[in-house]
Amino acid sequence: MTPSLYVSRINQIDAAQLDAEIYKVLRNQTKEIAKYCTPGKIDKWQTEVDAVLKFLIWKFSLQRGSSTFGQRLLNLHYVNINQRKTILYLILSVAPQYLKDKLAYENLSERGTFARALKSLVDWMTNAINLLELVNLLLFLHRGVKPRVIELLLNLSSQSITTHRPRIIGYSYMTRELLWHGLMELFTIGIPMINLHYLKHLVTRLWRRPKPSIGLLPVMNAATKCAYCYEDPILPSHAGCEHLFCYYCLQAHFTAMNAFQCPRCNAELYAEDMKRYTIASASWSDDEESDDSFERVDDG
Repeated sequence: MTPSLYVSRINQIDAAQLDAEIYKVLRNQTKEIAKYCTPGKIDKWQTEVDAVLKFLIWKFSLQRGSSTFGQRLLNLHYVNINQRKTILYLILSVAPQYLKDKLAYENLSERGTFARALKSLVDWMTNAINLLELVNLLLFLHRGVKPRVIELLLNLSSQSITTHRPRIIGYSYMTRELLWHGLMELFTIGIPMINLHYLKHLVTRLWRRPKPSIGLLPVMNAATKCAYCYEDPILPSHAGCEHLFCYYCLQAHFTAMNAFQCPRCNAELYAEDMKRYTIASASWSDDEESDDSFERVDDG
């Protein structure tokens, strides 16, 4: 089986992405182990830990072969790599990031002018590398070779280990995603249109017989419960019968429809009759009833 000289752009980008993801997985695992240690004890050595991880990845991939872990997963390798380029690959992939992270955590005000100048130099080099990465990406999209700056600097070219085959794309995952998103849109639009409060009231009436209303105004005491949720009324409100509701329970019903039946007495309640219950209104209603009783006694 003759290896193919052509390597698709997507395979090269995927190989670089896999290398980055493998490093992140190992880094997260070291953090999981370090969280059982004394807080802050391992954090000050994080830059050294990252450098060791990159060294181990390099040792068990490029030093022992001609490909990174990401390239091996995609049957790729560097066709023109040697021992000198391998060592330079390690230095270029570890040293710049190590210096940047190390200087970022150091207090340079106590280290003198040289340390501050070194940090400025490292920051300038980092910005230059980022700009070079952008330019190289644009060139890679045009030429289709060397997606990483380190490959451009060392003149490394990827090659497929096996015979080139067309990239097989399965659409089953995409179909499931489209179906799931379609269902989510249906639920998002359809569920708010269903009057759940009205349905709950209908179901509740099947086994709970409402008590008839006797036309009294609501009076609140320590035993008063919301006629809907059967909890202590929060911001007690009423709408024409003797029972009190939480403001949000009553307002939720009137948001869904302008009228509904009280779950306790089956009285017809309307949105325009909704009022907040206050002590003053209750006292006024009690005084009015006392006056009516006094008048009835006088008439007698």
